[in-house]
Amino acid sequence: MSKKNILVCVSGLTPQVVSEALFCLSVREKTKIDEIYVLTTKRGRDVILGLDKDKKTPKTDLKSEINNLCERYKISKPLFENNDTHIIVAKEESIELPDIRSDKDNILFPNKTAVFLRKKTSDPDNRIFCSITGGRKSMSVHIANVLSLFARENDRLLHVLTKEEFEFNGFYPMNKNEANSLELSDIPFVRLRSIISEQISSTQFMEMNYDKIVSFMQKQLKKSTYMGKLQLVSDTNELRFADNIIQFEPLAYAIYHFFVESKANGKNKISISELTEVETAHKVLEFLKQYYPFYDSKLNIKKPWWKNGFDAADFRSKITKINNKIDELIIDPDIAGEYKISSYKNYPNSSYGIKAKKNKFRLPFPY
Repeated sequence: MSKKNILVCVSGLTPQVVSEALFCLSVREKTKIDEIYVLTTKRGRDVILGLDKDKKTPKTDLKSEINNLCERYKISKPLFENNDTHIIVAKEESIELPDIRSDKDNILFPNKTAVFLRKKTSDPDNRIFCSITGGRKSMSVHIANVLSLFARENDRLLHVLTKEEFEFNGFYPMNKNEANSLELSDIPFVRLRSIISEQISSTQFMEMNYDKIVSFMQKQLKKSTYMGKLQLVSDTNELRFADNIIQFEPLAYAIYHFFVESKANGKNKISISELTEVETAHKVLEFLKQYYPFYDSKLNIKKPWWKNGFDAADFRSKITKINNKIDELIIDPDIAGEYKISSYKNYPNSSYGIKAKKNKFRLPFPY
């Protein structure tokens, strides 16, 4: 598949911002634009089509002016059609968004923007050029925020400025003075795609609305930037986090320590079949003997796990109790979730592991 340069613009009542961006990229920078898409409102689409009745809006359609620009400056015509594929209007059910004013509008528009940019950036052969010049300020903010979520290294965020004396006179420069009045600025922005890269390809993530993605991103940032460590104190079978301390029953502590040590040794997930093997039980027992010589395993005589291995149902019950203690220790549920023993369903042999990276733990000895 050939590489594509795609220009994405927001536009309101001045569709000239689209052709001006095309001029700056294609004529001045010599960057060939292959496709153009415009995110707008119901009225904005009428303006783009030259159908708006206001005296101040253009009476020629944007597509014709783009063709004229390309012919005048001998550049390739990008794909841009007067249809819903290239002129994108947010909708609530079948009702198109007339403007971006209410709180509801400021949910629908970024949702539509997120769906579009998520799809376009999923193709590695697409390079995105986003212009924030047109439309209401809120529309520019939305497209910039969405691009920040999905942009790759080579995607660009742009703003086109022109001198006031030439503003809105035409769709593109007709002489040298008008051409020199246009300034194309690259806007630096933070690219967050790496934080959600694992989720981008999932069906569930692809169907998320923008507000849900923002909430998800906030949780990911909080978890990835938290500097605290969970400390394991084996002599007293305690877990310490920030200023909080909680003491475990020795067997529960030994099981949790087993998971953390496995994590430290590069084993992120452990199948339930392995957890119920006799070898795992022996490792847990050896740990108990080392730190709790007075621990009386005969208290569990009805279920001699140290001889036959853990029972799967009983082991899951122990994990639940451990996770409940983690909730007591760490108040923030998002952070606590990183340190709990999570299950990864893969019937019939589910796996278990801790999500937090190994550098988020402090063990009582080097590893």
